[in-house]
Amino acid sequence: MKYLFTSLLGLFLSISLMGQNKILVNENKVTHLISKKKITYLQVGNPDLVLAEIVSEHPNMARIKAVKAYENESSIALVSGGKLYAISLIYGESKEISYQLDEFEGLSANLYHGTLMREEDLKKTCRFILSHNRTHTSIRKSKSDGIQFGLQNIYLLGDALFFELEIENKTNMAYDVDSFRWWIDDQKRVKATNTQEYQIHPKFQYYGLKRIPAQRKAREVFVLPKFTITDKKILRIELLEKALGNTGRKVSLELKNRDVIKAESL
Repeated sequence: MKYLFTSLLGLFLSISLMGQNKILVNENKVTHLISKKKITYLQVGNPDLVLAEIVSEHPNMARIKAVKAYENESSIALVSGGKLYAISLIYGESKEISYQLDEFEGLSANLYHGTLMREEDLKKTCRFILSHNRTHTSIRKSKSDGIQFGLQNIYLLGDALFFELEIENKTNMAYDVDSFRWWIDDQKRVKATNTQEYQIHPKFQYYGLKRIPAQRKAREVFVLPKFTITDKKILRIELLEKALGNTGRKVSLELKNRDVIKAESL
């Protein structure tokens, strides 16, 4: 099985062949790329020629600046909104100081490949998993603000991985689910100028869970194509609460490759 960055490299090479994505940069001007969605991955082709980083205050924006004059081209690759963009950086003067990312060509950043089953069979398998009220200890669990979030088990059927999650609301206030987010991240975060975090998207969710009532438990199953992750990375699953502004409760789980490869066969 190929590692994630092998797939990313393949996507990068494919999009590079398009040749439409080019911008001018120099050392006297900062250029910004603006996306409608959060930028979840950014990598510079040659950091000796170009500096690029995700703006921490505005994660839907990346800033780029040449370090010095250079010949030929450098490049950046970034992921936003489920798409991978590869952009050539040519040294020169330009009147433009900002670009909308959706004006560039992008490819799907689906880093996982595998053949899943029919939706009817996915639902049937999820029902089978949820019908078994196991009492074993969670593989991974965490607590925050009265919410306990646990991974009960991971199952493998064909080329599909089934993640069984359990959320317990130990407070007297209902928890309205905003979203579940899945990320691949470094175990040890590196500096912001070399961000290695990017989002992945499950292919199926059984219940579409929207609320966990006060003092209640809820279970959910997500399905992803089979994959592994390198030893230096983790799979992070975040549960976010729907609330005004950014005041919602958030709890997350961190899984390692050994958790994934121990998936129980169905």
